[in-house]
Amino acid sequence: MIINRILRLSNSLFHRDSLFLFAHTQTCPTRKRPVCPSSGSTSSDTPGGGTAIKRRAEPGKVRLGMFPDDWFTFFHSKTGVSGPYILGILLTNYMFSKEIYVMEHEYYAGLSIFVIIVGITKNFGKDIGKVLDSEIDALENELNQGIKNQLNLYETVIKDCQEMQKQAKGQQMLMDAKKENVSMQLEAVYRERLMQAYNAVKGRLEYHSKRTRVLNRIHQKWMLEWILDNVRKSITPDFEKQALNRAIEDLSAMAGRA
Repeated sequence: MIINRILRLSNSLFHRDSLFLFAHTQTCPTRKRPVCPSSGSTSSDTPGGGTAIKRRAEPGKVRLGMFPDDWFTFFHSKTGVSGPYILGILLTNYMFSKEIYVMEHEYYAGLSIFVIIVGITKNFGKDIGKVLDSEIDALENELNQGIKNQLNLYETVIKDCQEMQKQAKGQQMLMDAKKENVSMQLEAVYRERLMQAYNAVKGRLEYHSKRTRVLNRIHQKWMLEWILDNVRKSITPDFEKQALNRAIEDLSAMAGRA
């Protein structure tokens, strides 16, 4: 019983470590695998929906404390129930008689140790088995917790990557908005400079227009003064007397009509 427990512990360590190392790598086979006859069940959790070999949760049935029951049932259809026992006795007798297995002092030491182990198994086997089972369960829980922690870590990394992708898209939108703002600023500066050019041209045109109007007024003033001077020069005293007399006559005629 203790040997089976120790073998179960070592198998559990090797099996869990191999699953932990190769469960999510390219070396993990994806083809269908045979089902262990001792498991009696299949698993659909493997990639591709195939079956997987499952380890026994409890040790198999044994006879004489250490020999698997399958070794005896193999001979039942050929030699009967007593065949395995007779074969074992004959092989043991042959090895002892031919001195293939020499019964020296180490044999008796091993026999005494075997008796001690059997006694310990009978008296303390269940307690030792519980301790080993608890260690196996603790190790299995630790490995499962490690796998869960790694999965949670990977999920956190994936979420962070997705958040960074969203932030990158936001940065792209921000860059587009900045480009639009720069384009608007360039357009505003362009229009401001157009207005400055327009105002400059308009000011120069207004200056030339005012200058032309001032020149026209000056020329008109000079023309009027020149005409008045010439008129004054052409008027003589006789012309002024005749004009005055004529004006008096016109007023007298108008007064007679009135």
